[in-house]
Amino acid sequence: MRTLRAAAVWTALPALLLVIACSTNPATGHRQLNLYSQEQEIALGRQYDQQVEQEIGLYRDPQLQSYVAKLGRELAARSERPDLPWHFAVADDASVNAFALPGGYVYVTRGLVDHMGSEAELAGVMGHEIGHVTARHQMEQLSKQQLTQIGLTLGMVLAPQAARYGDLVNLAGGLMFLKFSRDDERMADQLGLRYISRSGYPPQAMSSVFTLLSRVSHSEQGGRLPDWLATHPNPEDRLRLIQASYSKLPPGLGAAGFRREPYLQRLEGVAYGPDPREGFFRRGVFYHPQLGFAMESPPGWKGTNQKRAVVWQPRSQDAVLVLTLAPGGSARVAAQQFFSQQGVDLVGQWPLQPNGAVGGQFQANTQQGPVTGAASFIENGGRVFQLLGFATSSSWRNQAETIGRAMQSFQRVSAREIGPVEPWKIDVVTLPQAMTLRDFDRRYPSTVPLEKVALLNNAEVDARFPAGERVKRVVGGVPGATIE
Repeated sequence: MRTLRAAAVWTALPALLLVIACSTNPATGHRQLNLYSQEQEIALGRQYDQQVEQEIGLYRDPQLQSYVAKLGRELAARSERPDLPWHFAVADDASVNAFALPGGYVYVTRGLVDHMGSEAELAGVMGHEIGHVTARHQMEQLSKQQLTQIGLTLGMVLAPQAARYGDLVNLAGGLMFLKFSRDDERMADQLGLRYISRSGYPPQAMSSVFTLLSRVSHSEQGGRLPDWLATHPNPEDRLRLIQASYSKLPPGLGAAGFRREPYLQRLEGVAYGPDPREGFFRRGVFYHPQLGFAMESPPGWKGTNQKRAVVWQPRSQDAVLVLTLAPGGSARVAAQQFFSQQGVDLVGQWPLQPNGAVGGQFQANTQQGPVTGAASFIENGGRVFQLLGFATSSSWRNQAETIGRAMQSFQRVSAREIGPVEPWKIDVVTLPQAMTLRDFDRRYPSTVPLEKVALLNNAEVDARFPAGERVKRVVGGVPGATIE
């Protein structure tokens, strides 16, 4: 009888929680599942905000940060949740991206700021992210996850030893880049349109944003974050839907204008692309000026310089080569720590490694299946570097030598050998006469290809600009370096 009664409670609890936790969201007007209090939501956002600063970093420009924060607060004050402790910041990442965390934490990347053409466009992106927060999309997703794991919730009551799994951060795994539904994205677009309209910006600014995102989708804008399109649906579809919404808005909106001129003034001198002082690719070699080393890329592989690692992959995506700093005070200690990990089996020596390195070949089981690889640990400049290459067990034989030759190329280099290194920066030019973008690029050369200049200005390469127009270009950077 007691077992049957417990089973009945178990079965009824999800339905009971649904009744208790469903309420009407004031921003959307829809009933919504939410098992979290506002205090818990803010705590989640605060904790992940610290992770953003540690893993991605914030752009070091107090004036730009202050400008973005002020704009964000003005938009949020016109939302349905003005009482949240809103926090707005520019993440130091070259990708064209923006994201929001629960509790009012909103970020735009430096790459997105570079590519916006007006304050109204930036407001449109920020309004969209504010919309995710006011609509509580993250909390609804986490609440659904909670219901699917209701046994765990009960277990925390019935078995105290399971309580450690109740940590908010564990429950919010992958929170930073939750993939919202198409309905959620459409709703965030509508809310963003609502907030910029209330703030006096022309609603058409949203169209400019989606046009840019469509162009970005056909270009590779490298950065440490997943690009906008990894977490957002097709921009062309969103453009059509948002344009259909304009007719439903009251007339006379947009008194504040696009505010293009003051925005472009803010962009003067802002960094563009990845910071080459933290590493760059040039003619198939990766250089790191601050850490003083160089390493050749495997032929035909694509390299990405991330915050804490350099990662190379072939087009086949069946192998990986990763360069990171390793824990431990010496190469030998770092190697011992690596090969003593559970699930990693040392299977032999590794002949294709840099001089003075310590390492070996290994086999390991992963969630994607068994892999075979090699690890080398080498001391350089008072640091220990880990060179880790692996592939699916069926592909290792074909990839091993390619990975090994790249590992062997690791070497110490001096600042003199690397040459001058300075960041790429935005320069805004006022046109003395009408000209096409091609003419502009010939008269005011950029240190990046014309296609990137066109993307930066949200224009086609043959677009024509009138006299007096303000057009962005890129100056500085490292001669011969490739912008990811």
